[in-house]
Amino acid sequence: MALDRDIRLLASVPFFQGIGPEAMKLLAFSAEPREHIDRDRVFSAGDPAEGGILVLEGRIDLIDESVRPSRMVERVGAGSLIGEMAMIVETRRVLSGFAVGPTRLLSIRRALFRRMLENYPEIAVLLKDRVADRLKGLAPQVGRIGEAFGAIDGHRAPGA
Repeated sequence: MALDRDIRLLASVPFFQGIGPEAMKLLAFSAEPREHIDRDRVFSAGDPAEGGILVLEGRIDLIDESVRPSRMVERVGAGSLIGEMAMIVETRRVLSGFAVGPTRLLSIRRALFRRMLENYPEIAVLLKDRVADRLKGLAPQVGRIGEAFGAIDGHRAPGA
């Protein structure tokens, strides 16, 4: 059954790990399936991101169209979640996405995900901790970027 397969794939995505089976079933059932053919534009850079997109089958090329010629940044396949933060906060797509061959996606709208967080508060706690850990991991990288800009401007970054 397709729903069972979608639930298993959702459960394998690190962002969703630890979410209980009842909530996972609701998520898989309520998300919007989408299908694309080869070279379909799935989304464009600058578009409002209405939520996350899970690749169920096929692949998506993530393209930076702000440079000439356009540059492929990454190719993601089944089990990849694109725009996970868009399920929580309003944001815009940074890159454009194009289907590579026949591609099946699951669109997880922010409104659906927020409703899940309200109905299953334990998910909110789990994700808060996960996002906090990710931000802690980014702190050294942000510090190095600040130092690099400080060196370019001839100044030292605060705390350097």
